Order: sequence, then C-alpha cells, then structure tokens
Amino acid sequence: MSASVESVVDPVCGMTVDPASAAGTVEHEGTTYYFCSAHCVKVFEHDPEAYVGSNG
Repeated sequence: MSASVESVVDPVCGMTVDPASAAGTVEHEGTTYYFCSAHCVKVFEHDPEAYVGSNG
C-alpha cells in the first residue's frame, strides 16, 4: 500500500502536478515548488517573486 500525495499547482502555468512525477522542483524561501516542465522551472528561476509574491 503506497501513501497518497495530493497534487499541487505549478505556480507558472497553473497546471496540476503530481509531486512524485514533477518535471522539476525549486526551493524558494523555504518552500518547495513543483513544475510540469523544465520550461516552467526556468521561467520561475528567472523571477520567482513574479509567481509567489513577497511574504513579508
């Protein structure tokens, strides 16, 4: 029996992503973000604040 992990949303394109099969991840300010493609990873890495905003 395997544990079920909820899907997350790619912050760049809004697609639903299964963390277990994500095309990439980026840790930003202590949070791990999951992406549907390498393209979305690159876009996020270029300007993460455009997608997650400032928390303080």
